[in-house]
Amino acid sequence: MNMEIKKNSKIFHPFLIAFFPIIAVYSVNIGLIQLEQFIFPTLIIVGGAFLFFLCLKYVLKNAKKAALIVTLAFIIFFSFGHVYNMLNQVSIGDIDLGSNRILLPIFVISFGIGSFLIVRTKRTLDNATSIVNTISVVFITVIIAMVGIEAFGCDECLIQQTYSLGIFSNQIMDSTLYFEEHSFSVSESDSLPNVYYIILDGYPRNDVLKKHLDFDNSEFIDFLKQREFYVAENSYSNYSLSSTSIPATMNMNYINFLADELGEDSRSYDPLLGKDFGLYADNQVIKNFKSMGYKVAKIGSVPMYLHEMPLADLSLCYKSIHLMDNRLFDTVARTSMIGYFIERWSEDMQRQIILCAFEELPKISSYYEEPVFAWSHIMIPHFPLIFGADGEPVTPGESLLVMNNPHLFEGTDSSWNIKQQFLQQLQFANKKSIKLIDKILENEKQSIIIIQSDHGSAFDVNLHDPTDDDVHQRLSNINAIYFPDEKPREILMNDQTNVNTFRIVFNSYFGSDYDILEDKIYWNLSFKKPFWFKDVTSVLLN
Repeated sequence: MNMEIKKNSKIFHPFLIAFFPIIAVYSVNIGLIQLEQFIFPTLIIVGGAFLFFLCLKYVLKNAKKAALIVTLAFIIFFSFGHVYNMLNQVSIGDIDLGSNRILLPIFVISFGIGSFLIVRTKRTLDNATSIVNTISVVFITVIIAMVGIEAFGCDECLIQQTYSLGIFSNQIMDSTLYFEEHSFSVSESDSLPNVYYIILDGYPRNDVLKKHLDFDNSEFIDFLKQREFYVAENSYSNYSLSSTSIPATMNMNYINFLADELGEDSRSYDPLLGKDFGLYADNQVIKNFKSMGYKVAKIGSVPMYLHEMPLADLSLCYKSIHLMDNRLFDTVARTSMIGYFIERWSEDMQRQIILCAFEELPKISSYYEEPVFAWSHIMIPHFPLIFGADGEPVTPGESLLVMNNPHLFEGTDSSWNIKQQFLQQLQFANKKSIKLIDKILENEKQSIIIIQSDHGSAFDVNLHDPTDDDVHQRLSNINAIYFPDEKPREILMNDQTNVNTFRIVFNSYFGSDYDILEDKIYWNLSFKKPFWFKDVTSVLLN
């Protein structure tokens, strides 16, 4: 009786094991990845496991052997990237244990030996099937329980999940209630200036570069001053993450109301980065320029989905639509045996986007007869570190997954000189920015140009429990503004934050009457909770 039950026992472990990396990646990215993104990777990966199983079953004429080989294949395939990240830069003598030359043969040979033993065995594999079935159920149950506790353990998190699925459409918040409506004193006869807003992501202030990287950036700062830019000596971003800093700047207001509306425990980035309605894309600055007859151009956006700007008349230099536009699938694939090739492809694409942005920005005004607001978010000198000082391609010494998600790999030791490579990339950013500025000013002396970073660097910074020095390093940013007329420059101050940038622009050149906000600065205490803020204003502004 028992033997008959074993023989007829169901085989499902290959499909649960195939699903495991998907749910595991989601469990550490709740809020950053929407639930609907499960569909595509599940179809591809679990569907692939099913097809692989059917093919092996046909060849081997044995379902249990086919299932065990599929399970072994998926364990090896999706564990490779995690082992690679752990051993990256670890060496014994002259042997780099984390290199693909070492790891790939080991994993391939392991799969070959395991598959050979499974095929050659004379056992019925009933017990092995039952054991692996049980283990796969336990793994999936534990990880789903963790996701449930993490995502549904509070009302705000529950709202986020239903919100991202569109189950309760009334949960979509009308953020316009928190922003002021203003009129602008411009006429059809006015010659309105083109406005360029260029974000150099993660560009530190010069005093921070001197202190933490022993680098004097005075040559670039002096260039800006020679071109009549006002360079704020004590500028700070208002938030420590791009996802909160840029929406605050582009909406000319603090975004702490999101914590009041959604709660500090909310995991949802949708109100910030939602591709149709988030404060990044659907912002007040663009709406203001559109109301005055401006054409809006968005140039250069590496982050996924942010090329989808509903208010932009022109979008250039962004990721093309491809399989990796699914964040969940992209992250899972990077931890697999093909992760190396995805990393190299991704690096090349990011280089192309960055170079394209610098190339296209000076041409934007020629595309329209109307005045233009050009907004470019360029991921440089921010990680990944993929350029040398002269623009030569550099292969990072750490994976993009590690560099772009330091909170997931804390404690990772690397012998790669990150600071030195960061300076190389910063010098390249300087060279490209100098050429860009000169090209714009050569033909458009009356334009407004803003060179600004969304935050500073974070070398050896404790992001969860920062010291005062950590706060200073991360929030000190470059802030350089070119006004074609001297009188508006008098309004600019050394002590200023990003949130007032466009209030000053609109007041100075477009006849608006925005109040200048009191400077406040906030630290994002968690990547997982985007609205969990700590007021650090007193640390930086005395």
